[in-house]
Amino acid sequence: MPKISDQLAKLLPEGFSESSMEEIRSLVEGVVQDRIDSEVKELEAKVSGYLRMRINEFKEQARKELENEDETFRAVKVYESLKAIVAEDIESKDSDSALSSYKEDNVKLSETVESLNSKLSQLMTENSTLEDSVSTLRDDFEVLNEVKKAPFKSSEKALVITNEVALSNNPSPRNDNIFLTEDVIRLSHTLNS
Repeated sequence: MPKISDQLAKLLPEGFSESSMEEIRSLVEGVVQDRIDSEVKELEAKVSGYLRMRINEFKEQARKELENEDETFRAVKVYESLKAIVAEDIESKDSDSALSSYKEDNVKLSETVESLNSKLSQLMTENSTLEDSVSTLRDDFEVLNEVKKAPFKSSEKALVITNEVALSNNPSPRNDNIFLTEDVIRLSHTLNS
């Protein structure tokens, strides 16, 4: 550090106080230290990454050498291969029996689905028919409501036929028909007029 202080003293004009010189020196040292810390962190990260890469390469190389040279490791590999073959054979037999069970279940389910689809189609047809009937009944109901609101006016006229020739001979008319009352006869006369 004395060299930096001497160089700073040469660069600064004469009459600069010792305390000012000390402040400038501490400021420069702070900047330099920050820069050094930053560079060291960056270098540490690079070295760490490089070492990890090299360690992985060493591990891979060691594993390859172990596979090639160690008898136990090769025996384990052969055992694992045989175990995989046996497991595959057992699994294929198990899967065949499971597959046949699933096929039977699938056939039963397909038949059930077809039956349900048929019933659903039939119910949809019945529902459509019922909806049409309800629509027709609603229309008829609306027509009847309209007719009900209008006053009743009969378009039919009654015709009274009697066997009597003259009413003047018989003061009280004789009524053989029980439906032809005096009120009905009067009503027919008023409708005719």
